[in-house]
Amino acid sequence: MLKKQDEIIFQSLATFHYPKPHLEQYPTPPDLAVKFLNLAYEDIKDKVVFDLGCGTGILSIGSAILGARMVVGVDIDILALKVAKKNLEAVMGIYGELKVYFVNADIRELKFRADTVVMNPPFGMQRRGADRDFIVKAIEGSKVVWTLLGVDSDPFLERLSKIYGFKFEKMGNFILSIKRSMRFHKKEIYRTRVSIYRLTIPT
Repeated sequence: MLKKQDEIIFQSLATFHYPKPHLEQYPTPPDLAVKFLNLAYEDIKDKVVFDLGCGTGILSIGSAILGARMVVGVDIDILALKVAKKNLEAVMGIYGELKVYFVNADIRELKFRADTVVMNPPFGMQRRGADRDFIVKAIEGSKVVWTLLGVDSDPFLERLSKIYGFKFEKMGNFILSIKRSMRFHKKEIYRTRVSIYRLTIPT
């Protein structure tokens, strides 16, 4: 399990240099990443894990530290992946070799097989349906999905589950703190409530 010292190391990781609003590039805060990954521990350890929309790599790297057999982080933004690779190099100086691979791809066109998907996807605030695209792709390619979504997204998941046949469980509500990073932001820190969900796909 990840501990406080791991969270402190995560705090030193680089984030988006030029975040893109249309991709909803908001970093996963280290404290929330640790809570998220520890909840998902049993579905990560010794598993093949994909991180869809991995951004600068915190969930990918954390999954590897937790003992994933292999982690693949996927993102459409090559600049974000460059930061992710530098973050990986930095933490390997502390934790040793980690089996993390970063891939530049549009998740809508991705074909993959994994045991588990972890992700902090777009919430569909800038591009309607972005959250749906990520959920659908994740359940197509894995057995278990752990995802952050807007708070109390049960109705949204209920509708999708009737179409795609997955089951879901809300694992808790949390606070996502976002530092001012976009031109249209007026506050120094925005705090919004999010929910962590575990989705399972029947074999």
